[in-house]
Amino acid sequence: MNFRDVWTVTKKELKAAFSDKMVLFQIVLMPFLVIAGYALLMGVMSSAAIDSGDEEVKAYYVNAPEYMEEGLQALQLEAVSSDRIDELKTDIANKDCELLVVFPEDFALSDGTSMDLSNIEVWYNSTDTQSYKMFSEVNMFFSAIQPKLFAVNGVQDVDYDMGDEEAFMRDMLAGLMPAILLMAVYMVVMNLAAESIAGDKERGFLNTMLIAPVKRASIAGGKALFMLIASIIGGLSAFLGLAVSLPKLGEIMELEAKFTYGIKDYILLFAVTITAVFAISSILLILSTVSKDVKQATTMSPIVMMILLIGGMLSTTEAFKPMIDELGMINNIIPAWNSMIQMQHIIKCEYTATPILISCAINLIFSALAVVVIGKFFESEKILNG
Repeated sequence: MNFRDVWTVTKKELKAAFSDKMVLFQIVLMPFLVIAGYALLMGVMSSAAIDSGDEEVKAYYVNAPEYMEEGLQALQLEAVSSDRIDELKTDIANKDCELLVVFPEDFALSDGTSMDLSNIEVWYNSTDTQSYKMFSEVNMFFSAIQPKLFAVNGVQDVDYDMGDEEAFMRDMLAGLMPAILLMAVYMVVMNLAAESIAGDKERGFLNTMLIAPVKRASIAGGKALFMLIASIIGGLSAFLGLAVSLPKLGEIMELEAKFTYGIKDYILLFAVTITAVFAISSILLILSTVSKDVKQATTMSPIVMMILLIGGMLSTTEAFKPMIDELGMINNIIPAWNSMIQMQHIIKCEYTATPILISCAINLIFSALAVVVIGKFFESEKILNG
């Protein structure tokens, strides 16, 4: 393989790609916009879901004793007359009303000696999220005013909730962002890989190149180098979209917790992103080489992304986490998949450097071997001529 010939082929591919404004947009801007736009959308949707809890609700009570009315009104319940009970029950079934609490006319708290307890009827619709939420809140209210034998979490100044809001949001992002990031870059390299070899093959241009006084391995190396350069640009664009989006999510969702990452975190995240893109590009180049035309290459290529997406979703599902954990080091030696796992660990701030370095090294080795394989394919007339 002659490096000068490799670079000549690479320059030809780069010139063809960057002279097309649409291709230039896809490589440079699209990954950034996909990641930043998705993160913004996720933040806005989450913020809207939080705000939806403040919407006005339709909830009512009938015959409530005076000492309970203030508490019920604080839960946004309004007093109505008993002649509306049937009407409101129908509205609840139709999801036009959230809740109805009906007290018996002779309601009285039990003194603890009688087994004949007054029955409060709470009508709700469990298929309506807001209705079920109101039902839970009213139940808590009634439990709070019942006679107690002991207190639970009774110290007002102590926060008994051990949940970490920032950790929860990191877990959510870790389950979504790696797959979206790789998909954004994949959308770029899939078309480039298909056009680079399968496209030249379909147009007959590859045969013209093969009769030139240039080694076939150099042609394969030039096309592979072009894909790696394009992958670096696309990966960098996607990484910048992720780096810009993560700190902004907390602000959009008006959370007290913010997503703070250090320079080391971003460097490691960039490393696993780029090496994953190398691995994916290498796989797509192999598919492009063995395909007869662009249509066949683009038809086969989505299989790679579907495997990664499905794997990414499974890796964040509680039922599958033990199975993935049992794989141990195997997770680090599967190209592209290893980067997705490591991205999740980095976003959650639960990573160690060794598995990340192993994953990056495996992806680089795999990419180098893929270039060798493509070079061997170029020596086969059967593969190049379909």
